[in-house]
Amino acid sequence: MNYTIREGWASDKELLAPWTANTFAWGDYVVESFDEWMVHPQSQVLIAADEDDKPVAVARCVMLSLDELWLQGARVHPDWRRQGIASEMNEQLQRWGADQGAKVVLLMIEDWNEAAHAQATDVGFRETSRWLRAFKTTPHSAGTSAAAAVPEPSHEPLLRGAANEVGPAYAAWSGSELNRAGRGMMSVLWQWRRLRIEDLERAAAHGALFVGPTGWVVGAQRDQYFEVGWLNTTRDRAAAHFAEIFAVAVEEKATALEIMMPAVDWLEETATTEGFELEALVLYEKPLQASA
Repeated sequence: MNYTIREGWASDKELLAPWTANTFAWGDYVVESFDEWMVHPQSQVLIAADEDDKPVAVARCVMLSLDELWLQGARVHPDWRRQGIASEMNEQLQRWGADQGAKVVLLMIEDWNEAAHAQATDVGFRETSRWLRAFKTTPHSAGTSAAAAVPEPSHEPLLRGAANEVGPAYAAWSGSELNRAGRGMMSVLWQWRRLRIEDLERAAAHGALFVGPTGWVVGAQRDQYFEVGWLNTTRDRAAAHFAEIFAVAVEEKATALEIMMPAVDWLEETATTEGFELEALVLYEKPLQASA
């Protein structure tokens, strides 16, 4: 079966839909995200096409910083699997990223996906950290009539932090257990990269840094979810911190709260006790070298 690899076209979207719709039990995000991928200035989308130039595979990468490349969205049509197409496309994407200045490439795999873990390690990726996605619906998920179920405000709420909170937040996190467990990473829209103090400065400027006696949070509402990609707290304050983050999500009228956090035992225990659903994730990375 012959194929060629080329850059993606906008017209590929409708041809990807029939065989990517049910990748996971909940569906897939490839078609929904495809338009955004195509216009992103630091993104590369590759298509493997058959002899009629119809897509049989897709993969995407994006520069998350000056030296970090993210791989995602690798999908191969069921009839075209086990031919090395995904590996070849990922190699091309990595070469593209290295030429843009990337020093490392990262990707995330759900803990249950044993085949994907094996493939990643076979091509030189190493596990760098383990994460948890904590998910919990709010009273707003049932509609506006559920507003009466909103919890009473806490005596120690999380409030939006100003620029003067950035230094203390970064300093406290830099020496924390969560920094070590997460290898200094943060999550942005299911993409992981190293947290820099500029990220907290940007969050504060956009009202996305929250501060309180229980710790710090970077979070914002997207598509009716309140999404948290970074947090810092301590074991003794974790339960109160989760409760305060949930209160923020309710105040923002979000239908659900999603928290990405390093997989440490006390965070997992606290999230479970607080009624969150948990999904285990594994972050991989691989060093890159620019093409000669």
